[in-house]
Amino acid sequence: MRAELFQSDLAAPTDLNPNDILFERRATIYRLMLIMMLVSVGSITLQHLLFAPLTSPTTWVALAGFAALGATLFWLQTRQKIVLPPIFALLFNIGLVLWCIATGDNQQSLWLFPLMIGLAGLIPSGVALAAGSVTVLILIAIQWSVGSLNDVGEIAALLATWALSLAVMRLLTHHADELADLALSDPLTGAYNRRYLQPQAMRNIADYQRYSRLSSMLMIDIDHFKAINDTLGHAQGDRVLKDLVALIENRIRGVDMVFRLGGEEFVILLTEVGAQTATKIAEELRLSIANMSTLPGRRITVSIGVCDVTSVESAEKWLERVDQAMYSAKQQGRNRVNVVMPVSPVDVHISSSLPVWR
Repeated sequence: MRAELFQSDLAAPTDLNPNDILFERRATIYRLMLIMMLVSVGSITLQHLLFAPLTSPTTWVALAGFAALGATLFWLQTRQKIVLPPIFALLFNIGLVLWCIATGDNQQSLWLFPLMIGLAGLIPSGVALAAGSVTVLILIAIQWSVGSLNDVGEIAALLATWALSLAVMRLLTHHADELADLALSDPLTGAYNRRYLQPQAMRNIADYQRYSRLSSMLMIDIDHFKAINDTLGHAQGDRVLKDLVALIENRIRGVDMVFRLGGEEFVILLTEVGAQTATKIAEELRLSIANMSTLPGRRITVSIGVCDVTSVESAEKWLERVDQAMYSAKQQGRNRVNVVMPVSPVDVHISSSLPVWR
């Protein structure tokens, strides 16, 4: 639970990529929940302003919460940044509602229903389970203390709403993740597709420009692949593509990524790797692919272009330069590696400030 709380996308949003599809989906849910929470806190604030003394601490706490939620919604809408993580917004709103119930304002208990749905929709399952359980126990304790535990039906309805929301959100999240995988990956090989390459390349360029973190791109093209399809059939060609991706994924690290551009062309993004190391990896891959036994009696070779991030300014330029390098490898006889000469890295003195986990 500790890992879920402090490492989840929306509970600890200090290192999010707004271009990520999952982030956009969850941010949209958070926007809707923020609107609901603003209405909830706003109604409590208005009621206390009209019918309670201005010196009431509840009034000022509600006013402060309304301002914080409003600022969070504005910042998320305009800057794609999360100022107040969902778990804090939800717990504040739930705590405020419970406090109102404890002080005699029982009609505010209706707000617990959408808030419990928000727990299921925005917070990791383990944390949502714990927070929901604590909320229900506190509600029971409050009703017990004021002698109104006869509202068993309300508590049962709240529990049913919460449990059903958890189940539905887990199911929807599972299906959404499957759809996201389909949208970002190649169904034949399992590699990422071209659509996902651009945002990842942009992020690597930004990391270089901001932190001087090197990264490299490899473009791989299978030599004479059309001849394989024409003579052996497309089933054997598909087998070559799948074995090639499997070999690459076994060689690269978990932080590296392989993409299928289409046909027999692939791109590999190597994180925190300069041109020199990337060239060695490309040579290893070239030799390993040449030794594959996918097609007995037929040798599979590839031409590889290598270009690191130091010589490009945009994702399009990076892809263009590594494509030129790969094309040069083909012109020079195929089954070889061609490298774009790197530029001297940017000299920034920030290494001591980089987080260890990066």
